[in-house]
Amino acid sequence: MIVKTIKRELRDLRFNNLSVRALSYLALFIAMVALATYFIKIPGANTSYYNLGEAFIFMIALVFGPKAGLIAAALGSSLVDLVLAPIWVPFTFVIKGVEGWVVGKLAEKASLSGQIVAVIIGGHIMILGYAIAVWILYGWPAVLPEIVGNYGQVGVGALIALPLARTIDNILK
Repeated sequence: MIVKTIKRELRDLRFNNLSVRALSYLALFIAMVALATYFIKIPGANTSYYNLGEAFIFMIALVFGPKAGLIAAALGSSLVDLVLAPIWVPFTFVIKGVEGWVVGKLAEKASLSGQIVAVIIGGHIMILGYAIAVWILYGWPAVLPEIVGNYGQVGVGALIALPLARTIDNILK
């Protein structure tokens, strides 16, 4: 019962009226993204790295909606960048936040195919965002390796998140 109401509460989140329970779940989601990003990573080109935080961003956005997706993605991912590669923090905050919001928004009341489309669009936003960030920081030649690695990250994240989100969603019904 409590878990079912938290899903509804997070989907209808109002920042001027946060309950302790909603705030606790958001903190848990931020921690999940941060831990999956920090502990399960593969070094990439430049100062980037590929990680499983993507799976948690997708799962949280699919199950709990755009606001929870935005908060968990922006803060969880940025916290890790603050420790590992601070130059990425402003880019990550915006890119991951937009990605989490878009996936959650597009997936609202969506079927499985709609959720797949939401993840594909959100993943492409992340890929494009980081391609632009790499171009700004390192120049055009560094963009292609970043894009290739990010496609892998999105693909693995989607393969984990979609069935996991469906399972969690069914449990919370």
